[in-house]
Amino acid sequence: MQPEDIVRSGPNQYVCREGIVKELPSFANAFERPVIISGVKSFKAFTRYTTPPADWKVVQHTGCSSLNKIKKAAEEAESADVIIGIGGGTVLDTAKAAADLLNIEVMTIPTIPGTCAASTPLSVIYDDEGNFSGVQYQKRSSYLTLVDPLLLLSSPVAYVKSGIGDTLAKWYEAEAIIRNTADSLSIMVQTGLRQSVYIRDILLTESLKAIESLEKGESSPAFTNVLEAVIALAGTVGGYAGRYGRMAGAHAIHNGLTFIPETHRVLHGQKVAYGILVQLALEGRTDEIAELIPFYEGLGFPRRLSDLGILENIEAAKRIIAAHAARPDESLCLMGSFHEADVIAAIESLE
Repeated sequence: MQPEDIVRSGPNQYVCREGIVKELPSFANAFERPVIISGVKSFKAFTRYTTPPADWKVVQHTGCSSLNKIKKAAEEAESADVIIGIGGGTVLDTAKAAADLLNIEVMTIPTIPGTCAASTPLSVIYDDEGNFSGVQYQKRSSYLTLVDPLLLLSSPVAYVKSGIGDTLAKWYEAEAIIRNTADSLSIMVQTGLRQSVYIRDILLTESLKAIESLEKGESSPAFTNVLEAVIALAGTVGGYAGRYGRMAGAHAIHNGLTFIPETHRVLHGQKVAYGILVQLALEGRTDEIAELIPFYEGLGFPRRLSDLGILENIEAAKRIIAAHAARPDESLCLMGSFHEADVIAAIESLE
C-alpha cells in the first residue's frame, strides 16, 4: 500500500492558543534530550517571544530541505530523543525528515503561517540548488504541533500571503482530481474535499482582514482563522482524501517554475497561486479566473510571468515550465491528459 492510500488526519496533539508556545518546556517533559532545529531568522523570532531551556541543543538550518541538508541536520541532532522544529516550511520539513532518519518523535512550531508543513507527515524535497526533487513521507505524524497566534503576528506579510496562495490551491487541485476520476469515492475522500471547500471559503472571505490585522500587529478572529486554515486544515485535505487530495496542476506549474533561476526569490505560495490560474486556463475555466482576479489584486498575487521576475528569455521559460509540468510523473497528470503545448497555450492566455 502506498502512503497516499493511508488516512493520516493530522498531528498526534494539536493546540492553537495565544501564548501556548511559552508552555513548550512542559510539553517536552516526557523527553530527556530535546534538540531544536531552526532557521536563523525563525529562531530569532522565537527567542524574542520566549526563551527555551538553556540545556537544549540548537541546530541551525540554512538553505533548502535537500537530502544533504537533512542528513547533516540529523547528524548534528544524533543525541536527541525528540526533535523540535521551529520555523517555516523548509525548516519544518527538514526537522521532520531528520527525525524520521533518527527514528524519533518530532514536535513542530511554525513561526510563519506559510504552509501546512507543521501538521503533515511528509517533506517536500529539493536538490541543493533549490530545484524540486520529490515528496518524502514520514513514518510518524508530529508528536505535538503548537500554533501561537501571538508568535505568528511577527510573521513577514509576504510569507503569510504566500501561505494563503499555497492553501487556496487545495480546493482547485482536489476538485480537479476528483472531478476527473471515475472511481467511487469513500467517505474519507469526500471529507477531504469538503474540507477544501471550507478552506477556500475562509481564505476568500477573511484573508484581507487577516492581512490588515497582521499589518497592525493586532490579533483577530480573522487572523486566527486564516492561520489555522493554512497550518492545520490544509493538511487534512490530503490527510483524509489521500491520492485524491494531492497536488495537481497548480503545484506542477510551481515545480516547473523552480527550474527558472529568476523565480528562486519568489515564495512557494506565490508560484502556486500563479499555478492555480494556469490550471484553470488549461481547463478553459475563464469565468473562475475572472472571479479570482480581484482577490489576486488585493493580495498582490502574480498573474503573469513578469510578476514572477521572468523578464527575459520568456519563450525558453515557457518551454521549461511546460516541459516539466507535462511530464508523465508530474502531478498535472492526475487531473487529465495535457501536453507541453497545452501548458504553453495556457500560460500565453494569461499573458
